[in-house]
Parts: sequence; structure tokens; C-alpha cells
Amino acid sequence: MAVEHDHGCPYMLRLHEMLADHSLSVIPALANALVDRLAAFEAEAKAAGAPKEALRAISNARFTAGVANLRPWFPMPRGH
Repeated sequence: MAVEHDHGCPYMLRLHEMLADHSLSVIPALANALVDRLAAFEAEAKAAGAPKEALRAISNARFTAGVANLRPWFPMPRGH
């Protein structure tokens, strides 16, 4: 199981901690801060030589958080 494997990786544990607070994506300013934190964390992990799986997970989380952050700006379809 992937979750059991994550317990041995400090980067994955830290990523799980960063993403544990789901309210961050609800408040726009906090969502922006989360994207910034994930970008900085990704750079830190790369510099420290984190495993590929951890870097991939951090990158995916950063991308997902960025897309979720753009959601309010997407135009809503209008019924005609």
C-alpha cells in the first residue's frame, strides 16, 4: 500500500501535512500561499536530493493546487 511506504519518506510526510488543511483551497489568499509553499518545498526537495516519487508527488500537488486556484476565474457556461 502506498500510504505505508510514505511513512518512511520525510518529504512525503511533510507534503501530507501541508495538504491536510483542506480549508486552504477555500480562501483565495491562503490558496495562493499554498501554491507558493509547494513551489518552495519542491525546490528544497530537489536541492536535497529527494526520491523521484516524492518529487513527482510534490509537483503534482503544486499543479493541482494551482489549477484549483484558477477555478474561480474560469467563465461559467450560460444557458441559451
